[in-house]
Amino acid sequence: MAASTLTDYVEQLLVAYRVDRAHARQVANHALTLFDALSVSHMWSARARSLVEAGALLHNVGLTTDPPEHHLVGRDIILRHDLGDETAQAIIAAIVALHRRKPRARIEPTILCLNKRYRELALQLAAIVRVADGFDYSQSQTTQLQVTAQHGRLSLIASGPHAAVDSERALTKADLWERVIGPRPEVVVQSGGSVVEPVGGEDEPTDLLPLWYTSGDVPFAELGRVMLRRHTRRLQQTVRAVEADKTIEAVHDLRVATRRIRAALRLLDPVTPAKAARQAVKAVRTLAREAGATRDRDVLLNDMARRDIHGLEPVMAAIRAERQQAHTALVEYLGSKQYERDLRALARLACFAGAWNNRPRVKDHAGSMLYAHYEALRAYDYNGLPEDEAILHAMRIAGKRLRYALELVSDIVGEQLSELLNPLIEFQDHLGALNDISVARGLVVNHVERAPDAVAAYFAAREAEWAMLRTELPACWERLVSADYRRTLLAVIGDL
Repeated sequence: MAASTLTDYVEQLLVAYRVDRAHARQVANHALTLFDALSVSHMWSARARSLVEAGALLHNVGLTTDPPEHHLVGRDIILRHDLGDETAQAIIAAIVALHRRKPRARIEPTILCLNKRYRELALQLAAIVRVADGFDYSQSQTTQLQVTAQHGRLSLIASGPHAAVDSERALTKADLWERVIGPRPEVVVQSGGSVVEPVGGEDEPTDLLPLWYTSGDVPFAELGRVMLRRHTRRLQQTVRAVEADKTIEAVHDLRVATRRIRAALRLLDPVTPAKAARQAVKAVRTLAREAGATRDRDVLLNDMARRDIHGLEPVMAAIRAERQQAHTALVEYLGSKQYERDLRALARLACFAGAWNNRPRVKDHAGSMLYAHYEALRAYDYNGLPEDEAILHAMRIAGKRLRYALELVSDIVGEQLSELLNPLIEFQDHLGALNDISVARGLVVNHVERAPDAVAAYFAAREAEWAMLRTELPACWERLVSADYRRTLLAVIGDL
């Protein structure tokens, strides 16, 4: 859908997604009132005024599709429909994404994809819409605002039968306002008329529209961008935990996020803009490498700590020092200008559709993609599983690629996905444990002289574990190559 004007664009989405116009218009009116009171002091343009109105009108555009996640689904709806102005579209999508729940701008792709100037504007407009939405929390469209501004701070008179509850909600939602605009507005409530107890919050529709990306007919690129936005959010969610360094799972989660992004980009190669995709792959690979040194030592230290091997502490102390050095380097990278640039490039790839090949559909690629990855994994079975550790590691990577290919179409596949993923994850876990032992050998060998007897005992324990895992591996593999597994996979491909 392409609209000739912003007004046409908004109107088409209001109709297509059955938006509650009364509430939308009330929120837009409040947003414009707040915007106008501050526009001169903040030097906002007429274009910014039209964007805050559009964002307010469309803030609930995802409500008729996925009520619990309608702010994110609404964002994806905005990015799905071409406005003809990528920056304006991203700003509107950011307003929608941040209008409810805790406004986590640091992880939101539509904020991350913008330059500094537009990022600040998007946050300010989102802050206005959050407060404006609060002033119709009662869903009654009865609260009216009178506004004066002095020294950049607003004084509001809120009147109407539900003004008290609406004002309380608006001030609660002024958290982002306080960060990007200034002090929270001062509100004086003047209630009048007969008060009817408000419902509060949004009424969830019962006749929901289907999620458009749960169909094989959706453009493969569109599904890919939805997944990349999801993975980018998850990546950024891990960053603060990595910086805090309170649990070893933080770095693990970051590495998993990088793997999912790299896998998605590999799978989407037929439809992605080549140069941007290569840059994103390079950036995510760098991040994974920075995280790897910390994660490998976390796994090793955790394993050493659970074993009752006397005399191992000097080795553990040396590895802890290496781990701390690696973690410091990782945090420095996450705070660097290079990472900021890389993250913006990834977010732009996930949000801006123009350079993608948007014609091929999921069903044109997904079936052959899934089976090709399955065949690539099976090719490692040369009348039996390989013995060589390097080949087993390559086999593990092939298994991950099949897993991520399946997860890419998870919203389409539905319940059958677990029948395919569970045996694959079990096999991967065994290969992962074998790989951990290989990595442990490489990390510990440099510290043998610190405690020769303890290291020898540790290696003996790991070798015994290796032998047991290797014995169990064929049974895990048999589930993956069984006729039942192939039938399920082919049924999923057929449904696509």
